[in-house]
Amino acid sequence: MAEEVRQKKRISLKETFNKYVPEFNDENIFKAQILVAVLIGLLTVVFLWRLFRATSKHRGVLLMGLCESGKTQLFSQLCYGIDVLSVTSIKESSGEYVVGKKSLTLYDLPGHERIRYAAFEKVKKLARGIIFVLDSSTVQKDVRDVAEFLYSTLCDGIIQSGVSKVLVVCNKQDLKLARAAPLIQKTLEKEMNLLRVTRASQLQSVGEGSNNNNFLGRQGHDFEFSHLTPMKVEIVEATAKGGDNLVPVTSWLQQLA
Repeated sequence: MAEEVRQKKRISLKETFNKYVPEFNDENIFKAQILVAVLIGLLTVVFLWRLFRATSKHRGVLLMGLCESGKTQLFSQLCYGIDVLSVTSIKESSGEYVVGKKSLTLYDLPGHERIRYAAFEKVKKLARGIIFVLDSSTVQKDVRDVAEFLYSTLCDGIIQSGVSKVLVVCNKQDLKLARAAPLIQKTLEKEMNLLRVTRASQLQSVGEGSNNNNFLGRQGHDFEFSHLTPMKVEIVEATAKGGDNLVPVTSWLQQLA
């Protein structure tokens, strides 16, 4: 009797397979093909949705620079087409810049040295491009601060991996003491070369996890913006006030979008 019970409890793998897996005839094969096609379609939709979502996160353009460089004036002209009273920003502002059927989100970041980097940390992951604004009439006096801010921005690991275009805007070209873009470029490159030497000597004391310990430019060569490939840095002249001389900026934004 016990032997009969043990025999009844034995399960044949072949019988189980035949019981739960349908016979592979033409009809079942056709159904399986439809099921596979549906699954592939769903996976494709999910992949494209995730890709679009990741791409849409990088539609930001960061407007950066020192206080009173004209960032907010430029931001207002680009987003709203109006001039604004210049005030020192204490937090970032955002607005949409429409380019045909596309749009970019512009972020006007504070330029005060105590809060500029904190504001930058909040939105740098959203950056597709950077517009760095400087005052052409005072750049000679502020060149150290301008170069250090720009250098730290370009050294950031997230910026280097996510941003392909940077525009340095030599603003306030309507002022008598304004310097031309080629002269400003040479001045900045010289100052950033000195900064690079200083930063290089400090690398050993900086933790490897830092985003700002990347070497900028080419080893063994004086610093030049043209060495920052694949990132492309352009330097243009503009006047944000009145919005009459912003073609170099708007053309750059159209290419970025």
